[in-house]
Amino acid sequence: MRKRVETGGIKSKWMLTFSDISTLMLTFFVLLFGISYITPKGIRFFKQILNIKIQKGVGKSYPSEGAIFTPIPGVPLLSLNSQEISLIDDLSELYENYKGEGNLKLYSGFEKLTLIIGNDLLFPLNSWSLTNKAKIILSEVALKLRKYKYKIIIEGHTDSTVSPKISNEELSIKRALSVLNYLVSKGLSSANLGIAGYGDSKPLYPETDPISRAKNRRVEITIYLRRI
Repeated sequence: MRKRVETGGIKSKWMLTFSDISTLMLTFFVLLFGISYITPKGIRFFKQILNIKIQKGVGKSYPSEGAIFTPIPGVPLLSLNSQEISLIDDLSELYENYKGEGNLKLYSGFEKLTLIIGNDLLFPLNSWSLTNKAKIILSEVALKLRKYKYKIIIEGHTDSTVSPKISNEELSIKRALSVLNYLVSKGLSSANLGIAGYGDSKPLYPETDPISRAKNRRVEITIYLRRI
């Protein structure tokens, strides 16, 4: 009569499953621990603002108004340091204060955050002189950003409408420079600031109607988190 030899196969399989579950639970709690360091304003920022879905149109890619949650590309959620979290809070508060204006948005790119301000809030038509409303908004922007040492690039953009008085490229540069000078006057270090003017070469939306053209007239303030 043969003796039955126990191989322990069932026990081994049970232990393997238990180990897998334990690892997943540990990972889950580590994730919760990391997210707990982001304040409620930061959570709203991630859910409502840092969301970009790309649509195709006229051979270009355009950002959608609605989107699915994504973290900052190139910056894993759990790797955010305290200064980056503070910046997210500050930009989130700024957005909350002015989102009703309709011409202020926030987007994320690779290792960067971009504040987009519509030119209707900043400048009269074909002008680079800041409006009183612009000075109020940019004063708050300066208040939020001047405590950080990140590299910031200010970009001017126009629509494709041609003015007889000034080229779109020159107008976009002068507008970016106006914003830079005002931010410096409010305490930002000029050593951390740069400008660029793109005219109508980088539209956000296809210019099929006056509303779309208006959305393309803008200034972008981009904060580079990790490098430039």
